[in-house]
Amino acid sequence: MNLNPIFRKLQSFKHKKNYLVYNFLIIFLFISPLYYLNSETLDFSWPILTDSLSNRLTSLFGESRGDHFHNGVDISSDNENILSIGSGTIVYSRYMSDNPFSGEFGSGNCIWINHGNGMLSAYYHLKEGREEDFLNRRIIKKGDVIGKTGNTGHSSGSHLHFIIAKENGRRIINPLTILSKVDDSKPPFIGSLILTNGENYTYINDGENINISREFPITINIHDTGEKSGQNRGVHIVEFFVNNKIIKKSKFDSISLEGQYWTNETGLRFDDLYYKGNYYIGDLNFRAGQNNIEVRAKDFNGNQTTKYFTFNVNRIK
Repeated sequence: MNLNPIFRKLQSFKHKKNYLVYNFLIIFLFISPLYYLNSETLDFSWPILTDSLSNRLTSLFGESRGDHFHNGVDISSDNENILSIGSGTIVYSRYMSDNPFSGEFGSGNCIWINHGNGMLSAYYHLKEGREEDFLNRRIIKKGDVIGKTGNTGHSSGSHLHFIIAKENGRRIINPLTILSKVDDSKPPFIGSLILTNGENYTYINDGENINISREFPITINIHDTGEKSGQNRGVHIVEFFVNNKIIKKSKFDSISLEGQYWTNETGLRFDDLYYKGNYYIGDLNFRAGQNNIEVRAKDFNGNQTTKYFTFNVNRIK
C-alpha cells in the first residue's frame, strides 16, 4: 500500500512542500512491533495533564480553517510536558534544528507515534529541543513525556495541536469520541442568517421582509464556547431545514480521505459545509411569500440549540 498521499494530507491540508521524509515514516509503520496489536485494547488519555481542560480547548475537530477542516483539537499551553496518549513506537519526528530541507511544514516541530493496528497520534507546534535520547527510544509508554508545548510552525499562539488517526491515516477521528469527557454544559450559539452577494452581505432575522431576484449563498454563524465564555469553537452536529425539508446534516466523529478530498461522516467536503468562515446552508432560491429555515446545532457533549427563522420574500425582476 502506498501511504505517501495520506501522510501528505495529514501533515498539512494547506502546505505542499517536500515529502521525502514520509518514505522513512512509512518504513517505520510497517516494521513497528506494535503494528498488529488490536486497537480495541488501546487505552488513550489526554496528552496534557491539567484540571482546567474545559477552559483550554480552544479549537475542536472539524472546524473551518479557511480552506480545510481542522483535523484535531487544540489545547492552549506553553512549555508544558506533552504525554504520549498511549503506548507505541516513534515513527517520525521533525524539529527546525534538523533542517533537512529548506522549508518548514505548517505543523512546526512535530512527533508521530504508531499505536498498533493502523492507529496513529501526532503532536504539532512543539517547542524546540527534543527530549534527551528521544530518537533512541524505540518503545514509548502511555504517559511518557515526548516534548514540550510551543509555538512553532503555522501557529498564532502557543498551543498543542494533536491528532488521532486510524487506517494508517486514511481516517482521522475526533479525539473527543474516545478520550475522557470534557466538561461543557453550555449549548451552542446560533446567530442570524447571512445572505451573501459578492463582497456584500445582508442579515436575515426572524420576521424580516427581504427582496431578492435570484438564488444567493445563505450561511449562518454557529459556535460553541464551552465552559469559558468568549471561545469560538466548532460544533459536533448541524442540521438545516428549509421550508420544513431537511437539506443538509453534518456530523464530525471522523473525516476520511476519499480520492483527493477529505469528507466528514455525512459525506460532506469542506466546501459543502463552510463558506466565507460560516456554516453554509446552500445557494437558496426562496419562493415568493413566506419561507422558513430551522437550524439545529449540537455540541460534543450533546447540548443542543434550535433556532427558527420565518421571513417574507418579495421576488423582484
